[in-house]
Amino acid sequence: MTLYLARYLLPISAPPIEDGALLLHQGRIEAVGRRAELLPGFTGEVVDFGDAALLPPLVNAHTHLELSHFPRWAAAAVKSHAPASFVDWILHLIDIKRGLAEKDLLVSLQDGLRQCLRFGTGAVGDILSTASLSQHYAASPLCGRVYFELLGVEPTVWQDALLRAEAELGKDHFGRLQPGLAPHAPYSLSPVALSTIFDAARQHNWPLTTHLAESLQESELLERGTGELLERLYPKVGWSEYRPAAVNCSPTAHLDRLGGLQPDNLLVHGVQVDKADCRLLAERNVTMCLCPRSNERLGVGRAPVADYRDTGVKLALGTDSLASNDSLSMWEELAAARRCYGTHLSPAELLAMATRNGAEALGLKGEMGTLQAGYGAHFQLLSLPDPPPLAELEEFLCSRGCGTAPSALYLTGRELLAGKYRNA
Repeated sequence: MTLYLARYLLPISAPPIEDGALLLHQGRIEAVGRRAELLPGFTGEVVDFGDAALLPPLVNAHTHLELSHFPRWAAAAVKSHAPASFVDWILHLIDIKRGLAEKDLLVSLQDGLRQCLRFGTGAVGDILSTASLSQHYAASPLCGRVYFELLGVEPTVWQDALLRAEAELGKDHFGRLQPGLAPHAPYSLSPVALSTIFDAARQHNWPLTTHLAESLQESELLERGTGELLERLYPKVGWSEYRPAAVNCSPTAHLDRLGGLQPDNLLVHGVQVDKADCRLLAERNVTMCLCPRSNERLGVGRAPVADYRDTGVKLALGTDSLASNDSLSMWEELAAARRCYGTHLSPAELLAMATRNGAEALGLKGEMGTLQAGYGAHFQLLSLPDPPPLAELEEFLCSRGCGTAPSALYLTGRELLAGKYRNA
């Protein structure tokens, strides 16, 4: 057994503890409490971190790690990655990806996995568009899920993609990550495709994730069958003959009609939703992952967190990709969430979004997301040379942003940042 001591301990499932102690045994948490409770009489190894905080690793519930080198690809193509509009950004992303080899995506994915660890992230919900790269997750100690991306309105395209994904789902080479499906969005898959994918996931108990209600352009396409996505995206990718019919309802209601509001479908963005949509999401017991920095970069608006809070929708947090963000740091994402949502959500609620809520949405309840007896021995250490008072600790951590990097990251009791990941 090993007992870890620190000035502060944040279980997330309980209020912060001053003079905290964390007892580990055989890769699991044995006990959590105060130094005065756990240290007297203890005869095992004791590690005292001093002025520091122990808390769970952060959970990046939505990202695209294969795009971690997007800024350098855009620079090499002499193209700025700052979009003029949401659709401009999509077209720009398509142009860049068309010029890439699989090797480029592999190196980018591997670098993204390392960056996550360096920023104190212990679990991810990663979207993978290149199924042949899936075996490379096995080398990473990260937990979570890898979702195979499915998109395309042409029947042969999405059907073939689903068959390839189904073949990958049966393999056993994902390391500590569980495979699932990522039907991209209601504007990039036909109703038949979406309902087929949702039915298959339900039948086989495959986890899902779906972008939903990210932009006004998505709402315009679905509700009225018009707009910039139809006029610019569809011709760009050869979908013009598959002009969608207006569904005359919100993207959220549309997804529900198709069977997509399943509890194990982690929804992403949820910017363009109203109170009725929020009530529906709460009734279906789904989690919405918010990506505030990506939403700001693409100019799509700000998620209505007051409505989410009032209706009881579960919220997680993610960085999205480096095609629409500046870093994979969940600490910087947390600071952005504090700035964007702090009027309606407390620091404790924001920290829960970035840890416990994301872990539960990725199927890790009982393993990661909080520090409590029985959970895996996963935690990060933040040095605090000038520690704030206990009452200000959560606000302090939420607001530090780019000034926050863990001094240590432990996954299953093994310290990672002392080795190859520290300078990744």
